[in-house]
Amino acid sequence: MKKFPSLVLATAFALTLPVVVGCGEAQGSTGDVSVSYIDVGKGDCILLQVGESSALIDAGYEETSDKVLSHLRKHGVSHLDYLIVTHYDRDHIGGVRPIGKALPIDAVYLPGYVGSDKNYRTLLSAVEDLRLPAKRVDKELSLKLGDAALDVFPLNVAYVPGTKGEEGNDNDLSLVATLTCGNDSYLFSGDLEEDGLEAYLKGPRGRFDVLKMPHHGQKSALTDELLDSVKPKVAIITDSANDPASKKTLKMLDAIGADAYCTSSSGTIVVQSDGAGRYSVSTDRG
Repeated sequence: MKKFPSLVLATAFALTLPVVVGCGEAQGSTGDVSVSYIDVGKGDCILLQVGESSALIDAGYEETSDKVLSHLRKHGVSHLDYLIVTHYDRDHIGGVRPIGKALPIDAVYLPGYVGSDKNYRTLLSAVEDLRLPAKRVDKELSLKLGDAALDVFPLNVAYVPGTKGEEGNDNDLSLVATLTCGNDSYLFSGDLEEDGLEAYLKGPRGRFDVLKMPHHGQKSALTDELLDSVKPKVAIITDSANDPASKKTLKMLDAIGADAYCTSSSGTIVVQSDGAGRYSVSTDRG
């Protein structure tokens, strides 16, 4: 896979970027964007930081929560403005309870569908026990994260329990999120498979410079259409050594000239930007 050699550093925490301009220059902002795709194996836990504001998209596994909390502490996160749960699979919701115990969370956003398996019940129990303020997302939601716009939206896909195992077709019901800050643009696509990607591609979503590849880099019949629509400069894949991204997906990213990074080989991946559409990528195997 291709990378920008001049941008890849040995560790995520050795990277120092000059502040060129804030995300919302017209409002006098000086806050940069930092997005950490935390290595939790084949699972998702993504930290968004804009100025002093922080949010998590998904929470990884219960057994990776110590690693997540260590990363948050290193990055100065003492509370979360938002926790967004894209869907109810174990590799996305397992860390909610331990993370919620360790840090105050101002608001939790959940998918609008009612799940049918143990993972769904586990998540609701954690939210209730921790008394987290939770809201289901059944239409597009616009949030502010520092000077950035954080938009979260469901797709027009019906939940059908039992169609793909106990969890049903919940991957295709993943909430999708976008983060835009000046000329910086990030797309977080959850675990979308073919039906979810088809629903996403019907909407006028436009291009995004940084794409979190859906479903841990597994190839779908619509992966090529997604890449043609988004045209990413940087693609992040949250996979593991035991369950790596599809080689076909990596070849497709190479063919369009996108810089692809996998957590299976790079560990935690941190993308930083300054509102001007310029990105620096660093990695941390620790």
